[in-house]
Amino acid sequence: GNEFEEKFAKFVGTKYACSVSSGTAGLHLAIVAAGIGPGDEVITTPFSFVASANCVLYVGAKPVFVDINPLTYNLDPAEIEKKITKKTKAILPVHIFGQSADMDPIMKIAKKYGLKVIEDACESLGAKYKGENVGTFGESAVFAFYPNKQMTTGEGGIITTNSKKIYDLCKSLANQG
Repeated sequence: GNEFEEKFAKFVGTKYACSVSSGTAGLHLAIVAAGIGPGDEVITTPFSFVASANCVLYVGAKPVFVDINPLTYNLDPAEIEKKITKKTKAILPVHIFGQSADMDPIMKIAKKYGLKVIEDACESLGAKYKGENVGTFGESAVFAFYPNKQMTTGEGGIITTNSKKIYDLCKSLANQG
């Protein structure tokens, strides 16, 4: 195994971590691994780097924007249910500026409607929500190492997950499919 990936997974608190070329690539692969495609909808925030929405567009799905909480700048869970349709497949919360999104209500809504959760944790390595690391709530999460992040390698990203199936698929896709 890759020592960096193993240590990163251990630090975050997941079983697996799959390194990729960028946070954007990680988000793209996480969306693919979630089985999201044309005609599907993914609820996310407009207050983020454009990659959070672009990764949904890359697979032919539609990003559906939910407003932010003006105090935290994170997705407002109170607004999510208003935007859920029969086409909604996932919620993609963004942990913005090192602050965790409000994950308890997000996870509760996801469970109620059978939605997947993919965390965009690109800006929040080391952030916690009620004592738990971001990147451990959804079926997968993505961190980035661009120069403006908490930890930088110049470029790069990593997908964290507890699912061997998602890890294996992302590993394969990251290496030319």
